[in-house]
Amino acid sequence: MLAALGCLDLRDGDEVIVADNTADGAARGVADARIRVVAAARERSSYHARNAGARAATNEWILFLDADCSPQLGLLAAYFGEPIAEGCGAVAGQILGDPDQTSFATRYARSRKLFDHADGLIRADGGGAAAGNLLVRRAAFERIGGFTEGIRSGGDLDLCRRLRDAGWQLGFRPRALVHHRHRASLPSLLGAVARYGAGAHWLNERYPGSSPPWPLRLGLASVARDVVGHVRAGRIEDAAFRGIDGVGLVAHRIGYVTANTAESLN
Repeated sequence: MLAALGCLDLRDGDEVIVADNTADGAARGVADARIRVVAAARERSSYHARNAGARAATNEWILFLDADCSPQLGLLAAYFGEPIAEGCGAVAGQILGDPDQTSFATRYARSRKLFDHADGLIRADGGGAAAGNLLVRRAAFERIGGFTEGIRSGGDLDLCRRLRDAGWQLGFRPRALVHHRHRASLPSLLGAVARYGAGAHWLNERYPGSSPPWPLRLGLASVARDVVGHVRAGRIEDAAFRGIDGVGLVAHRIGYVTANTAESLN
């Protein structure tokens, strides 16, 4: 993470804040004068950590980056190279899978364009963005009260929804790029999908009709047909990836009926 932050094209007055969401303060010993570490150990939640970091920041814009995202060269220039409209409360950057990851699970995740704000499940042109690479105007962030805490998943889309409801627009800078390190094993990746299912249920209760459960029966039938077609055509990895789509449908549905409550770190 620290090596990745070293790639940021910082300007005079920029500040780098690391919100440590570990129970034992793993980032406490950072020996870099440019980086300020703040504790965020009340709950195991990225939203709690982001709010803690935002409270420590002082500038007009707050750029949220996740620990598993590596900023690419020129990230800040890509965000601020052109003026941002006054009515824009947040600007989504682009999140693409790390091309250096080679495991089956990471190849699958890249093939499905997870977190891709242009072509993925959450698209900036649809008013949503993942907070792993999200620039937010401080005035807008404070006006809506920051991220909702106490939850495991769904807070990114909830923030975008509340910004929109408050009259702010969401921009998109596709050249403001970070590479995301996907879960390296299938069990871990599917566990994340189940967590997203819990977040989807929470969002659907908060905004009725916004995040219904994925269609399981029809989805699995489609998966089965596609797997057979890929196998017959000799496209074995495509068949395997499509099979994981089916397992992901089941994982998401299981997550949909589980609690979305964040764990306490105390």
